[in-house]
Formats: sequence, C-alpha cells, structure tokens
Amino acid sequence: MKLTNKLDLPGPFVRAVKKKTYDNGGSWRTVTELIGPPKIAHLKRKHDDEIEVDASELVYTFQGEIAHAVIERNAKDEESIEEGWLSEERLFAEVEGKKVSGAFDLFNPKTGELIDVKNSTGYKAKAGEAPKEWVEQTNLLAHLLRQKGRIIKTIRVLLIIRDYSKPEARRNPDYPQNPVTFLDVPIWEDDKCKTFLHERVRLHLLAETEEVECNPEERWAKPTIWAIKKKGGFKAITGGLFADQKKAEEKLAELGSQYEIEFRPGENVRCVLYCPVAKFCAQYQNTLTRQGK
Repeated sequence: MKLTNKLDLPGPFVRAVKKKTYDNGGSWRTVTELIGPPKIAHLKRKHDDEIEVDASELVYTFQGEIAHAVIERNAKDEESIEEGWLSEERLFAEVEGKKVSGAFDLFNPKTGELIDVKNSTGYKAKAGEAPKEWVEQTNLLAHLLRQKGRIIKTIRVLLIIRDYSKPEARRNPDYPQNPVTFLDVPIWEDDKCKTFLHERVRLHLLAETEEVECNPEERWAKPTIWAIKKKGGFKAITGGLFADQKKAEEKLAELGSQYEIEFRPGENVRCVLYCPVAKFCAQYQNTLTRQGK
C-alpha cells in the first residue's frame, strides 16, 4: 500500500498512522477479512503495491489501535491477571486446507466472558444490538476459542463512541446514554459457527479463481427513491419515500402545491466512498461505464 499525504500533515503524525502493530501471524485470511466481501480481500492482496491511501483517511484506524494498545497493556498488569483476563491472543485453525486466524481483545477463562472492543459511531449502538458483522466476527472468535478447550458463556461488544453527543443523548432516549456502552451478542451453537466459517472460506477461495461480484449488502447499496417533502425543506415527510415514481406522483397530487418530489438516485456507497480497490474492480468500473461516467 502506498501512503500519500495530500494535506501536508506533520511527519510524526504520518509515520504514526502508517506504523502498524497488527500482525496476522502468517494466516491466509483473518476472521475480520472472512466476514467481509471476498472480492475486496482478493483485490487488496492482488493490487497491494498499487493501492493508494491518504494518511488523513487512516485516522479512525489509528484511534482504534491506540485504544486496543492501551487496553492490552493494562490487561497485563497484576490486578488484571488476578482477575483472569487474557488479551490480544491470536488463535489459528486450518479450514478447507487454509490457515485462518483471529485475535480476541479480551477473554476471561474464569467467567467465560469474551469482549470485543470497538471504536465506532453512536449510530452503531442506536438499535441497542450489535450489527450483523460484529455478531459474525465475535462468534467466529468464540469458535476458535472453543477449539482450544475454552468455554464461552457471554459475548459482548464494548463500544467506545468516537462521536458521542451529550445533547443528542438528552434529546433522544434511543441514543446511547453514555460514551462507552455494552452491546450483547447472541451466542451461536458451535456447529453453526463451524458451518459459517467453512462457507466463508470457500467463498474467499472462489474469489481467487473466478470473477465474483459483491452483492448489494456488501456494496452498501442505497436504492433509487422519490421523496416527497415540503417545498424548501430537506427531509421527506412521514410516509413520503417511494421506490416507484408513479406512486410518488399520485401521493403528491393528494397533498397539494405545498409539497414537491425530490429524486434521489441510488448509489453503492461503499464502492463510491470507501472501497480501497474500486479502481481495480471490473464490477464497479462497468457500473461507471453504464452510467456514462
């Protein structure tokens, strides 16, 4: 990966975000990679020397690494050891002939508690439930721990909310009420974990030999909609979002001249804004060609 510095940030900062403490232990895929799109994982490896990332775009990864490093350091103090905590241990397994691995953040063999630390947004906690990808990731880690004879009794995500807003917490009871919160994770039966792990490995293997495509969920696809809003307003009215233009126009006719329709074209958000290999992806480039871009 090539690191750029478009904002002319100070050298010490650039070197800090560039330096990685992460080590996959020589595994073919990690648990985090396996739950992600196979196409992206393959293209990242194939074009590693060509991928460009600006230092400014690594700030959230940098913040997460700081949090993990501090927790790991303190998990090794005398008090934490007495409490039974283990931290940042990488576990390995051979699946479909490939070496895969995963590292847990915190695990306590005495209590059977597995904790994954996340540095993310308050939006992730609004529903009070761990997002699908976190459920998958932590359950695969639990599976690897069970292969080592460990017993898992609870799984939780410790979410550090990087954009926490006290005014929003005051206004909205559904918003996290503290800047750090726990999200409980449902524990899968180990057979389900094993089946899921093998399925993900097979999908990633397929991406190395065939031109696979990212599905709408993996592309973070937003559908095209027609939104009815008050003239001069920004938000759609309640019940004012339509996937069909004709139905939107029929509703507008009922409401009268104070309202208008806003066309909101669909977009693959990950491809457009967040995918590091978009320019190497035939699927995305073909989409641009069809759109005349």
